[in-house]
Amino acid sequence: MSVAETPGQVRDWLVAGSPVLLALALGVFPLLTLFVESIGPGFGGENYAEVLSPLYRGALMYSIGVGVSVTAVCLAVAYPITYWIAHRCPDRYRLVALVAVTLPLWLNYVVLNYAWVWILARGGVLNRILVGSGLLDSSLDLLYNNISMAIGFVYIYLPYVVLTMYVSMERLDYRLIEAARDLGASDSRVFLDIVLPRTLPGAAAATLIVYARIAGAFATPEILGSPGNVMIARLVVQAFRQYTNYGFAAALSFVFLLLVLGSLALGALSPRVRRELRQW
Repeated sequence: MSVAETPGQVRDWLVAGSPVLLALALGVFPLLTLFVESIGPGFGGENYAEVLSPLYRGALMYSIGVGVSVTAVCLAVAYPITYWIAHRCPDRYRLVALVAVTLPLWLNYVVLNYAWVWILARGGVLNRILVGSGLLDSSLDLLYNNISMAIGFVYIYLPYVVLTMYVSMERLDYRLIEAARDLGASDSRVFLDIVLPRTLPGAAAATLIVYARIAGAFATPEILGSPGNVMIARLVVQAFRQYTNYGFAAALSFVFLLLVLGSLALGALSPRVRRELRQW
């Protein structure tokens, strides 16, 4: 390397490295701040001991459970949708179908949650239709419970699952399905033996993308859930705003982050899943 080339190489390193350093700073510095705040000025573990107490451990597990269960519902809904769009929908309508399914991505999720309040309320659209058509004598309590919260979650996060699953479903060789049916395989056998194994990496990637976002969501449980639906984000906000207990809030956030990163690391052990995730 000559001396004349050194300034150019330094410039190239600065041009290429500055965005990387900025991204690392924006990603790492908040985490370091969060960790330092969580251990407090005395570098003790009191905050983490409180987080791991049965009360807050239950909230953590409940949040993870909601994330996993809602993601499972999204996958169950996404499979027939993506299969139809990828292999049964006419080519000229395929883009229209994808746009229609992913419309919620174009709007603010807070607005989408309040739209479901308008639909599910006792005087809302759904109850008016049911009562007005004579199917019910009185309105149902459809809002501020587990059902309304699950509906909101599925509506908001289903498009992410559909887009991720569609990539895998589009690569599925439809001739394998036709051959299996010619040999007398039932629909269930076709799904279990052909469709599921070849689209499982896409399903796993979709799970990793959305489940942590659901488990750590704040707006949907606050708007559509009941006071009993205490998820981790609500506890963090309460610790920050109501009790100004920043150390405990930071510890709670950090423990949840470690749980999410651990599950992501386990899921990313599969090379096929990593290939799906690279597309995001």
